[in-house]
Amino acid sequence: MSRSPAADLAPLIKLLQAGVPPARAAAEFSRVLAIWTAELKDDGEQLQERLSGLAEQMTTGIEEMHEGIAEASDKGKPTLRRILATHEAVLDEVRKAQGAG
Repeated sequence: MSRSPAADLAPLIKLLQAGVPPARAAAEFSRVLAIWTAELKDDGEQLQERLSGLAEQMTTGIEEMHEGIAEASDKGKPTLRRILATHEAVLDEVRKAQGAG
C-alpha cells in the first residue's frame, strides 16, 4: 500500500519550517520525487498534478514570507530570509521536475 503524498512530504515540511540550508531541503525533495516517480511510473498526469500542487503551495508560502520580511523587525529578517531561500530552492527543484515530466 502506498503512502499518501502528505506523508511523503512531512519530512520536507519539517525541514522547510526549520530553515535548513537550501541544498538540504532540495535533496529531501529529490527523495520525495523519486518516491512519487516510482509510485506513479505509469501515471504521469497524476505526478504532474502532485508537482503542480506542491509548486502552488511553495509559491504561496514564498509570497507570504516576502510580506513577512517586509514587515519584520531587523532581528527577524535573517531567519526569514534563510527560510525563504530554502523554500525558493525547493520550488526551483519542483519546477525542474515539472519540466522533466
